Amino acid sequence: MAAPEDHDRGVRVLRQAVKNDSATVAATEPPHSANETVYQTSDRFYTLSYTAVNTTTGRQVTYLFDKNATTNETDQNRLTVVDYDDLPPTDQAMLHPTVSYLSRDSLEEDEVRPGGVEREWTYSPAELNRSAIADGQYDAVRYEGTLIQLEVVSNESQPLTVYRYRPMTVASGVGPYAACLRDTYAFELNGLDSDTRAVVAEATSETYRAENTSDTAFRSILDRFHDHTAVSATDQSGSWLVRYNGQLYWAELRYYAFDEYEQIAAADSPAVTCSR
Repeated sequence: MAAPEDHDRGVRVLRQAVKNDSATVAATEPPHSANETVYQTSDRFYTLSYTAVNTTTGRQVTYLFDKNATTNETDQNRLTVVDYDDLPPTDQAMLHPTVSYLSRDSLEEDEVRPGGVEREWTYSPAELNRSAIADGQYDAVRYEGTLIQLEVVSNESQPLTVYRYRPMTVASGVGPYAACLRDTYAFELNGLDSDTRAVVAEATSETYRAENTSDTAFRSILDRFHDHTAVSATDQSGSWLVRYNGQLYWAELRYYAFDEYEQIAAADSPAVTCSR
């Protein structure tokens, strides 16, 4: 059985872009957003840029899944059954999250809504041509021995944007990438008072957890870190490279309860520029 993540749109775009120096995909929104996320394939590190180059029309299909199908019922009702492994990758990618959930031995009856589970999936024209289930020709799918009834509830046209992605090499090899991060982001943490030193000492040996938002020593550490560029940061947490007492550390800080830091507009990682 092919791993479902191999069929994920985002993964396909990344692999095709790296292999062919560009890749196009039709979707309602970009599979990879406009950020500076670094992706690794083999020993190379990349960022992806994209432009909207065209529009097209796909289909938005709504499916209803019902776990209660049995072999006797499918035979009596002459339902058409297909094995999950026999379906094309685009159908496996859509089905996998739902059928793997519904086929769990530990799944309790009250975990499934009466009447079944609905899921929407938007197909590009190419994916629609490859799909074996979007036109409703199968009534049930067999996944790891479990029969799950499958019904197409609606099938509507959906405007899509065609995005072209291009890769940009950040570094060729783990060593050069690590050196790039170190040279770009690492800063020296010094000049601490006894209280902040105690916070850092506990953090470097295990994990430091602030008891409440009145923890002035931890707040002081947050101020110091936010004076420097994070490797990645959101309005709730961030990652930094920091030197302390001659050692280099990867520091992860979570500050979602500290109001002023939640307002920091740092949702996107800063740009990383490295030589090839």
